[in-house]
Amino acid sequence: MAGKNRKAEKHRRKRQAKKNEGRIRALRMESRMKSDACVLYACTANRYWRENGEATILVARSVGPGRVTMAAFLVDIWAMGLKDAWGRVDIPVGEFDDMRARLSRDLDSAPLDIGTARHLVFGGIELATELGFRLPRRYERWTAILGPLPDGEAPDMSLFLADGRIRLICSQRDLEARLVGSSIETFLQRPDVDLMMGSDDFTLVDEDKDGLDDTLSLLEDRMLNAAKEWCFANGQSPHPRLEDVVGAAVEAMVQNIPEGIDEDELEAIPQEAHEVVSDQIASFVRATGHDDPEGMIAATAQFEEFIRGTESPEKFMELLSLPDPP
Repeated sequence: MAGKNRKAEKHRRKRQAKKNEGRIRALRMESRMKSDACVLYACTANRYWRENGEATILVARSVGPGRVTMAAFLVDIWAMGLKDAWGRVDIPVGEFDDMRARLSRDLDSAPLDIGTARHLVFGGIELATELGFRLPRRYERWTAILGPLPDGEAPDMSLFLADGRIRLICSQRDLEARLVGSSIETFLQRPDVDLMMGSDDFTLVDEDKDGLDDTLSLLEDRMLNAAKEWCFANGQSPHPRLEDVVGAAVEAMVQNIPEGIDEDELEAIPQEAHEVVSDQIASFVRATGHDDPEGMIAATAQFEEFIRGTESPEKFMELLSLPDPP
């Protein structure tokens, strides 16, 4: 009888320790999510975007002492709308300041009101959709850093076009790559189109990057499905913001793979790297989830519980049906 009591007490302590560990982890996550949450660090654009017909916008939000998460946008306000969107997760503020200084020097950038930035980016999305131009892959992830327009407010479309006309200034290759809503011949026959064809061979559409984006999208889909299956198997409902957190996890994972690393070296990455990725997930979620911080905290906690529930990195890769670690 005494042996059974000792065994039961051992299991009880083990369950209590696991419960305490979960509480500590949840408190740590909440602290990371709420510290300096959503504070706008910088918002700039090239000074003469109205006259040039193109706005290069740089936005950063503080995600902790000396750290920011940033996004950059290229908006063609005369024709193609939002042409490019990308960002960096949880980088040193000095690295961002260096980037901002280079843009200021090269493009004559100046501070831009965040409200105007939202109108330019969200209006650029509407313009591209209306005219049939291709939008950047995964752009929604980075536009979240801007924050939403006020309730009931639509993008100011008076900022766009050139005196009501579509003014195309691009190369033949760029036009062919970006126009997806109609044929080039049909589009150029519109009475409101002015074409100024350039001679360069520049395009922002990168086929290699498209292939990478397809791979990352597949990874996200499989990770989300695996997380949902885990939730159902453990009697939980997948959190409505779980998809956002999975996207943040993939961004953080990708940015933590060293450049030039080969498959053999992947296995040598220490387990402590999980903490770095975990912190970057929190930073990205914090910068992009400011419309629903409580929901993002809960979804992130659920995702981390799913990750901890896998037996090993190999088992995790097996869940995702991927042959090698990403």
